[in-house]
Amino acid sequence: MKKFLPNLLITILVATGIFCFSPAQSQNEFGVKGGAIKSGINDKIQSSLFDFGTRSGEVLGIYYKKENIWGLIGIQTEFLYQAKGGTYNIRYLPSEPNETASFYSSDYGYENPDRNYWLKKPQRYHYFSIPILASLSPLKILDVYAGPELNYMFANSSTDYTEWKPNRMGIGLAAGVALKIDTNTKLDIRYSRDLTRVADFGDTDIKNYSWAFTVQRAIFKK
Repeated sequence: MKKFLPNLLITILVATGIFCFSPAQSQNEFGVKGGAIKSGINDKIQSSLFDFGTRSGEVLGIYYKKENIWGLIGIQTEFLYQAKGGTYNIRYLPSEPNETASFYSSDYGYENPDRNYWLKKPQRYHYFSIPILASLSPLKILDVYAGPELNYMFANSSTDYTEWKPNRMGIGLAAGVALKIDTNTKLDIRYSRDLTRVADFGDTDIKNYSWAFTVQRAIFKK
């Protein structure tokens, strides 16, 4: 894995360089984007002891797009800050039959008839991300795109579970659509999912997934 990530990054940078110096008839665009993101940690786990919830966050960044590289196909490279994460819901099982649960009920979870409680632990992961997206424009007002995303976790504001060392580097996939609002503005709707784990947690895959809703504004076109 340590060798794979640098090799992938080199490949992405070389590919981006090739695209940037492709024939002159292609169009260049540079701009900014930002918006909201709804993210979770795992949406497929089925367990009586663990469950995962979603959280809201922010997306901010810049982008560079080169259109009409091959007909209607272009490429868009971005540098983003993304606040991802979710909530670990872990079942608390009292060790004593008469153990009080008032602390857990008020601060973390909800009492059930079996005297078991869900401990809710918010997790927030702060990433710098570089998506490399192939874009197709079937209509003048619509872009459809997909591609890999390289992520680096530079901060972790999670509560508890500090013994779980997060994996700083990660790879994911992103896909979405961009709807043209005016000449320089688009509404971007994107789904992304990690291919690599956020942290090692036994046999459970702790991976980010998210829906992002951003506004993309071009500040330079040529």
